[in-house]
Amino acid sequence: MIAEENLSNKSNHKVSISNTNIISLINRLMRRTVSNFKDYIVSDFYKKRKLNEDDFTQIYIEQAQILIRSYDYPFNINGQYRDITYQSKGFSDFYFYPNEQNISLASLFSVECKRLPSPEKSREKEYVIGEKNNGGIERYKTEKHGKGLFNCGLLGFVENNDFDHWNTTINKWIYDLTKTTSDWKKDEVLSEIESNTDYCVLKSIAHRKEDDICLTHLWIKIN
Repeated sequence: MIAEENLSNKSNHKVSISNTNIISLINRLMRRTVSNFKDYIVSDFYKKRKLNEDDFTQIYIEQAQILIRSYDYPFNINGQYRDITYQSKGFSDFYFYPNEQNISLASLFSVECKRLPSPEKSREKEYVIGEKNNGGIERYKTEKHGKGLFNCGLLGFVENNDFDHWNTTINKWIYDLTKTTSDWKKDEVLSEIESNTDYCVLKSIAHRKEDDICLTHLWIKIN
């Protein structure tokens, strides 16, 4: 909280804090954005439209950007991240990068977005694993996303059922994978750390060939 309060000084254009504090601030911002995001999608204009995953993602990014400007965070947000630093192959749905001069603009924290449930039965388990290495968690395990990073996230838009349902379901998918492939381990299941009527936060570890990555899952109830 002290670090965040220090950022309110608009004249301080160059703020350098530890990576641990940066990740903490990013996760705090993502939680704070939920209220603005939900208010926006239930407005009369958007209630009449059938929004898809890209629509939800775009609105969330826009609302996060408003808060970043308001609180003068030492990072910014943008969509569709192509990793030119570590040369990972995929495009993250959005990412946070340093808001300082003469500092690399490489991703500090990349995020993959998924609807729960998936809009197509054939993609039912895509939050975890999918065709052509397109599963949400799978992308981080194979370094299609998050190469060179040790903390990243997934943003889930929960349209049906509750958070407990999806925690149980997704963990079962992971357990089932541990029975058929050595690439998945039982300790990669999700653990809930915070929940309320609007959102749920969970943590997990994804094992990679050389190291592990810590994943923060933020699920937003949108129905």
